[in-house]
Amino acid sequence: MEIEQINKYVGSKIKDYRKSFGLSQEELAKKIGVGKTTISNYEVGIRSPKKPQLIKLSEVFDVAIDDFFPQTDSTRMNVSSILSEINKISSQLEEPRQKIVLNTATNQLDEQNQEKKKESKVIPINKIPDD
Repeated sequence: MEIEQINKYVGSKIKDYRKSFGLSQEELAKKIGVGKTTISNYEVGIRSPKKPQLIKLSEVFDVAIDDFFPQTDSTRMNVSSILSEINKISSQLEEPRQKIVLNTATNQLDEQNQEKKKESKVIPINKIPDD
């Protein structure tokens, strides 16, 4: 994949996340400390965010930095086949059972996010009191 294609892909992901969070370009720009034009340029692929902006974007949207980039072929095939199988099975269910699948997936995502938060917490080491 060429750099221009990657920039456009990253830009479209930024735009998708921004819209799903209900943010304007100006609001997102303020959150990550850049100008509105910069966000616009990211979204159309004219510019690509540097590391500090990617970190801030991942924090704002609560996603991994890797989520802004295309998946590798092996990752895409594995995830795609699993999701395809889930979709194939759940599409055969009646609506009440589809809601159960959705609730289960939502609960699993919540648990995963809680585990990640626990892993990232720094536990302070207490000083041993003097005798």
